[in-house]
Amino acid sequence: MLQTIEVEIDAQGGIHPMQALPLTAERRALLTLVIPEKAPPTNNLRDFIGSLKDSPCFNEDPVTLQRKMRDEWN
Repeated sequence: MLQTIEVEIDAQGGIHPMQALPLTAERRALLTLVIPEKAPPTNNLRDFIGSLKDSPCFNEDPVTLQRKMRDEWN
């Protein structure tokens, strides 16, 4: 019979079950590692600095651009 349990693996490779295991004899186990596919997103606003500098929408004088945006609302 197969049973899935959750374990933690420390930096030295030691395996620590998250719950007690009722073992009455020696057993064999297969270990499947859960490896994150990508790093979690960061919420750092500094990552966005300069991201629009090459945008065709923002390639003119900032003051002129601001005036155009304000004039659209009038």
